[in-house]
Amino acid sequence: KMNKVKLFASLVVLFLVVVSCSKLTDLAGGDKLYFCEKYTTKEIGESSKFTTGTITVMLKLSKPIGVTSVDVNVTNVASGKAVDTFPFTVQSSWDYIHFDDVEFKEPGKYKVSCLKKDGTVIATNEVEIVSK
Repeated sequence: KMNKVKLFASLVVLFLVVVSCSKLTDLAGGDKLYFCEKYTTKEIGESSKFTTGTITVMLKLSKPIGVTSVDVNVTNVASGKAVDTFPFTVQSSWDYIHFDDVEFKEPGKYKVSCLKKDGTVIATNEVEIVSK
C-alpha cells in the first residue's frame, strides 16, 4: 500500500514539474503565433477556432523581428497546399505584432506561418475554421 502512495505522489510531482516547465517556457519567451477576433489595445476573442471570415494573427517574439516586411502564409493542413499569402509591412524593432484581416473563405484546419521574405519561418501555429 505504501508503494502505491509513493507512486501516486511521484506522479503528482512529475505532473506539477511538467506543467511548471511549460508555463516557464511561456514566460521565458520563445516566439509565439496565435489568433484572436481583433486587436485594439489588447487581444479580443483569443482562440484557435473561428468561423469563416477575417481574423487577426498575433505574433509575440522574444526579440525584435529585425525586418521591415513579412508574409503571413496560410496552408491547408489536409492537402498541404498553400491557400493564401498576406504581405505585411512591419518595423524592424517590433517584437509584438498584430496582422489584421487575414481571411479564411473555407472551413478547415490551416497552418499559419509568419515568414521573412527570404522564406525563414519566424513562427507558426494551426487554426481551425468552421462554417458560420
